[in-house]
Amino acid sequence: MPLLDVEQLKKDKGRRMRVSFEETLPPIAAEGGKINRTKPARFELLLTNIGNAITVEGTINVEFAVRCDRCLKEFTCSMAAGFAETYYDAAQPPPGGAEEDWIPYSGDSIDITPEAKSAITVNLPMRFICLEDCRGLCPVCGTDLNKEQCKCNRDQVDPRLAKLQELLKS
Repeated sequence: MPLLDVEQLKKDKGRRMRVSFEETLPPIAAEGGKINRTKPARFELLLTNIGNAITVEGTINVEFAVRCDRCLKEFTCSMAAGFAETYYDAAQPPPGGAEEDWIPYSGDSIDITPEAKSAITVNLPMRFICLEDCRGLCPVCGTDLNKEQCKCNRDQVDPRLAKLQELLKS
């Protein structure tokens, strides 16, 4: 659970602090189930005291063990997700003009786990593909077309669409 210690930062308006650390995040839910990370997430963040709040900006680098959506081969996918959030101290009155998306925190540390998971989830690719030119599996026999070519006839047209095929020939 990534916690940012902001005790000293809260004392000086305008003060900036760079932090870099590795932290294990809870599993990320995706369309095909949960995504397993191969190593802890790497955080590179800049914290800034803007007077009535603290901005946290930077990147989160993660690596996942996933299956290719074309050939089903397991591979490691690396990704960098941008992170930009503003937190205000819940013990203080809400800052005047505070944006609705500012997040309250309590004490001298900020738990950025929910926002970090959200930043990663938003940046996940629609499909995981091992190689840009991955040929996938044969839809007839299931052969991995990246390794060998099969002898299947994949040009068969659904009988319900045969008339449309005739239109394409003319």
